[in-house]
Amino acid sequence: MVSKSCVQDRICLQLRIQYCFVFPGIFTLVAVKILRTHDFQRLAETARREQRLIMLLVSQVDCPYCHLIKEEVIRPMILGGDFREQILIREILMDEGERLVDFQGQETEAADFAHGYGVFVTPTLLFLGADGRELAKKMTGVNTIEMYYYYVDQSIREALKKLPGKHS
Repeated sequence: MVSKSCVQDRICLQLRIQYCFVFPGIFTLVAVKILRTHDFQRLAETARREQRLIMLLVSQVDCPYCHLIKEEVIRPMILGGDFREQILIREILMDEGERLVDFQGQETEAADFAHGYGVFVTPTLLFLGADGRELAKKMTGVNTIEMYYYYVDQSIREALKKLPGKHS
């Protein structure tokens, strides 16, 4: 069951976005970019210092469902300020040749990093602590885009309860 406030928040955000297009002189709709990360050691330091959860989108350049999640769920989350002070939203691309520094400071292929979390399909969302541990079950693929935000919201809330130093 989707909570009433969750539905109301989504409707309000959609109305704000639509209002920006109808009255462009009044509001400016800012292009929202999901930050890609290549250094998990540095990201972990930020997450630890700020006591924040890392929500990681594992995607690929030519993945239509990855683009759908970004447009329909993640960008609106960022625009609406959902969990702004509690999570760091980042993306990695599993495409060939993408390299990154893992939580232990070792350089590795992004695909190998993702495979270490059991990710072989995109899009996948991981909910990680500053130590790289999964704090909620990963979300693989897209089943129903209309309900996807609800499931993301539930996963974030579950992970935040397990976040060290946070008392929810």
